[in-house]
Amino acid sequence: MTTRQYLRVAPSEIFGVVGSSTANIIPLKCYGQNLTDNFFAVPACENVYLWNLRTREKNLVFNGEKSAVTCLVADSSHKNIAVGYADGVVRIFSVQDGSCLVSFIGHKTAVSCLTFEDGGSNLASGGKDSEIVIWNVTDETGLFRLKGHKGPISKCLFYQSKNCLISSSKDTYVKFWDLGTQHCFHTLIGSQYEILDIALIKGSMLVTGQNSQKLSLWSIFDENNDSDNSPLSKKQKVDSLEKKNFDGLFGDDEDEGTFNANFKAVELGGLPNLEIKTCSIVVDPNERVIGIHGGTKFIRLYKILKEEEIKKQFNKRKAKAKRKKNIAEDDNDDHEIVRTVEDEFQTLKSIECMSKVDSFCIFIKEDIAKITVLLKNNTIVQYELDVKHKHNDAVLCQSISIPGHRSFVRSLSCSYDGLSILSVGDQSAKIWRSFKGEQRCATTLPCNAALCSVFVPGNNHCILGTKNGKLDIFDIDKQTLTSSVDGHDGFVKCICLSPGQIGITSGGSDKEVKFWDFEHIRGDKQAESINMFTLALRRKLQMPEEILCVKYSPDSKRLAIALLDSTVQVLFADSLKLVFSLYGHEFPVTCLDISYDSTLIITGSNDRTIRIWSMEFGSCNKRLKIASEKDLPSDRGITCLQFMPKSHLFFSGSKDHIVRLWDADNFEKIITLRGHQDEITAMSVSPDGMYVVTASKDRSIRTWEKTKEPLVLEEEQENEAEEKGNEAEDLPVIPGEVNKEVALPGMKTPLTIKTVDTLIEALDLYKTEVEQLEDYKLNCEKAGKELPPPPVHPIFFAYRVNSPIEYMRKIVLRIKPSELEGALLHLPYNYVLDFLKVISEFAELGWETEFNEKCATFLVKIHFGQFLASTNCHQVIEKLRKNLFQQMYHIKDMVGFTKMVSNLHQRTIESREEVSMYTDLMKKRRRSRKKIQQPIVSFS
Repeated sequence: MTTRQYLRVAPSEIFGVVGSSTANIIPLKCYGQNLTDNFFAVPACENVYLWNLRTREKNLVFNGEKSAVTCLVADSSHKNIAVGYADGVVRIFSVQDGSCLVSFIGHKTAVSCLTFEDGGSNLASGGKDSEIVIWNVTDETGLFRLKGHKGPISKCLFYQSKNCLISSSKDTYVKFWDLGTQHCFHTLIGSQYEILDIALIKGSMLVTGQNSQKLSLWSIFDENNDSDNSPLSKKQKVDSLEKKNFDGLFGDDEDEGTFNANFKAVELGGLPNLEIKTCSIVVDPNERVIGIHGGTKFIRLYKILKEEEIKKQFNKRKAKAKRKKNIAEDDNDDHEIVRTVEDEFQTLKSIECMSKVDSFCIFIKEDIAKITVLLKNNTIVQYELDVKHKHNDAVLCQSISIPGHRSFVRSLSCSYDGLSILSVGDQSAKIWRSFKGEQRCATTLPCNAALCSVFVPGNNHCILGTKNGKLDIFDIDKQTLTSSVDGHDGFVKCICLSPGQIGITSGGSDKEVKFWDFEHIRGDKQAESINMFTLALRRKLQMPEEILCVKYSPDSKRLAIALLDSTVQVLFADSLKLVFSLYGHEFPVTCLDISYDSTLIITGSNDRTIRIWSMEFGSCNKRLKIASEKDLPSDRGITCLQFMPKSHLFFSGSKDHIVRLWDADNFEKIITLRGHQDEITAMSVSPDGMYVVTASKDRSIRTWEKTKEPLVLEEEQENEAEEKGNEAEDLPVIPGEVNKEVALPGMKTPLTIKTVDTLIEALDLYKTEVEQLEDYKLNCEKAGKELPPPPVHPIFFAYRVNSPIEYMRKIVLRIKPSELEGALLHLPYNYVLDFLKVISEFAELGWETEFNEKCATFLVKIHFGQFLASTNCHQVIEKLRKNLFQQMYHIKDMVGFTKMVSNLHQRTIESREEVSMYTDLMKKRRRSRKKIQQPIVSFS
């Protein structure tokens, strides 16, 4: 039995995506520039694109792996960008070159929100698993995990002045976490709806957006809540006092003794004229404009007023109320007019976008606000708004739309020379050509709800079938509609070239198959030459059901027609007489293709099966069932099939987002191609078979190229089985852990498992080599002379070391900080003592003091009970304590001394600045006095 060899198919280019509607858009400053309105980072399936809105070019790509991007955030200096993915991974990228600096794995499900601390050292990530993980970006490690919410986390905010983290969730709660003690000290429970976003303005005002037309404002950490200038009314103060007393009865006042006795969270009210649900809240960096959108075409904008503007608006409202009071008949009404939260905001005119809003950001300069919006139709637009007056309209100033379709691609076709790709959507058809190694849109053809397409031989024209029953013929070079032919009474569902490439055959929902011939109309009309390419109807065939697919066999003898009754009728191409019917699918056949030698026909259906039939007798050779990974009804269904030229290999695309390569002779799956984030809708194989193009509902068009790398089928199957077995597991139970609110940040992943295996192999080799050296020393002592040394292990030569302890140092320093705790957590207990002995050797030699302290503390913490019960580890721990404590005290003294010196330098600089500022003020005052003392000269 001979094993057939295959060539690997690898992912190549991704194009057709401007921005995916899976995450938010964020502004970035690049190339040393200040924060401007030019550069924006947007999600693009598993990647992140950095667009220059002024030049409409893609400047940088932050490459992901397989999962879709779910959230984005940039640090305060805009040097790094954090990206969260649907598989729970968080990656930090450098904005300078787009390289991945570090990866964090801490969530079991998608990452829903990310927030950087102002300094950029700490990062908070919230996931749909209702957990929050705090990461240290500088040390590349996780600090701790906060567990308290019962629903997906919607937003996290650092409140650095109080060392606090504010988190909101879809469980209707907003929680305040003390990062020092790692516990929740207060919970806002006033909402009845899911909280989808929060924002912090004016230092102490928290805005909470709910899944309703209500948006609440809270005053937090405000010590002046009881002052006369507070926007609270008397009723609100009384209600807050009663609520505080009520909470005290049930012991919900734990924060007074543990965190901050002056903490208050008092509801102020809501924003005026809010008529939409709140999906996201965006505040510009200068806190002048706040924007709200609710998943519609509208963006609601409010101007955040300054103190002078607030007083002015309040005085106007007060005067207006007094005038109304004088006019009213009831003069005994002594209702006091108080300042409310509505006086702090001014309603601006809403922005109506061309499509539904996915996310947006605001940048304001000199009262000119620029609102950049990522729309759900694969478009980025920017509006300009003058916020000086509340009745000003927003003006569209920039947009990026050409590099993608407004809807998902329904049909793909490759040109006969393989240099052009035709993609068809609801509103347009685009021709893509390679330019500098990248597929770019060369031509955009406007169309109306096209469903299918085909290139005309010569690659100068293309024909589109539309929902209104027309066959539109476009001239690609002139970018014009040559002619439009009334093809069918209903939808035109499929088009294919006729034998000899002299025409096309179309099938529609009117149950007719029509045969068309290409026709050129030449002549003169009013001294103008006419050279029009059109179609002429040759014959038509009435079928009992709607036509879904039409395909000729390559030998031009058979015609296969898929009908709505789940059958495929195979006819003679010349006489149109029935040869045989293919039946067996439970649902209608959505796609079919015939092999190059006209011996096999493959059909795919929504019953999640592919059937391979013989074209000789119509017998079913094999039924291949697609095993969906999620096993959901929505994942079922084959959407497209196509043979590779001159082979019995064929590609399949399905609703489970996966492209598969099959062998129709051996009935085996060869390779699985993952990358698309949604249902695959179209496919086309190049005429030379060197690449295949696929399109999906995630708006991306991807090319998969055939490489020269051989593929072994058994190895590929083993790798797929290993990937399924190495899925992320739940967090293990930590010995001695009783706090259910805080947990370790890391998770068990394939990387940590690989690190543990490497560490175990190194410890085994270290023990063997140490025992061999000890035996060598004993033999030398017994012999009373120096014996020949034992041979050096070959691995030591590879690592360029001479002793086992140096080899262990090389191994442990190669462990990434983000994987260290996970590896130590899953290290078997019988190897823990060996690793502690290695750390004690490091400490005795003065190597890697911080690493030793971190590992020793972590291992003692999680194995404290076992260490107490066993006696063989006391000597090692005592040795560690003696050596490590002395070294750590020395480092602590060095850090303290350095901090004192830096503080002294800072005070010296500040004192100099104060003196210079004082002298400048004195000079200005003297100048003003001289001007006043000058005599006034009269010319009368």
